[in-house]
Formats: sequence, structure tokens, C-alpha cells
Amino acid sequence: MKKFVAMLLAAMILLTAMTVFAEEKTVVDWAYGAMPLNNGNVGTIYYTAAYYELEGIVNPTNPEYAPYTAEEIAAIKDGAVEGAEGYRFDAPAAALIGVSVADSDVIFWYDAENAAAIVGHADPLTLDAETGNFVTAEGTAVASPIK
Repeated sequence: MKKFVAMLLAAMILLTAMTVFAEEKTVVDWAYGAMPLNNGNVGTIYYTAAYYELEGIVNPTNPEYAPYTAEEIAAIKDGAVEGAEGYRFDAPAAALIGVSVADSDVIFWYDAENAAAIVGHADPLTLDAETGNFVTAEGTAVASPIK
């Protein structure tokens, strides 16, 4: 009986340790790389799980679950950053989209309010590669990244 209790106690300790380490590695949000642009200092636009959830899309790389063409799915897969697990990688919790600086490894992340400002702006915008702000031709900042 003592041996059984000792084994049970050891199993509980192991389970607790596994839970603690698993909590440290929990991904709050993830993103797929999609839509390479390479214009206005923008390299690639990244869409997070929160974005896909808003769109009602379960898995954007599976045509059974996403309303994308084969070419669009290929762009999502090709847009993955180096070192990503599969086509996914970690993103900040508040992020809706990410935007990489053209010819750079820098990615700026934008929350829902700033993502809407980028998408909803009528004038062409340029990404400021230093600050991550999206600006008009006159230099007026329209959207800022998550700090």
C-alpha cells in the first residue's frame, strides 16, 4: 500500500510539473503569413487566430474549412516566417494583424482599432519602417503598432 501511495504521489507531482511547464508555453494567439505585398514598405501581412475567428474560419490552410482558392492557401503557406511551427507562429494577444517591413525580419502587430484604421483608410498608406506607423503621403500617422 505504501508503494502505491508513493507512486500516486510521484504521479501527482509529475502531472503538476507538466501542467506548470505547459502553462508557460501556452500560445495566447498565433498567426499565419498571408498576402505578400512588397509595396509601400510592407512585406507581408499576417493574420492572427483572432482575425480568422472574426471571419468564422476554422483552418485557413484547409479548403474544406476556408473559402480560399488554392493560390490563396499557397500564399498563406509561403508567407510563414522562418522557424515557424508548420505555417503558424506566435503573435501578441491583442493582435489582429501583423505587417512585416519589406526586406526585413521586423514584424509590427496591430490591434483591432489600428487594423481597422489601416484597412478602412481611403488614401494609400506607407509603413514607416522605423516606428511601424502607417502614414499618409503627407506623413500623417493613421495607425500605430502594439507597443
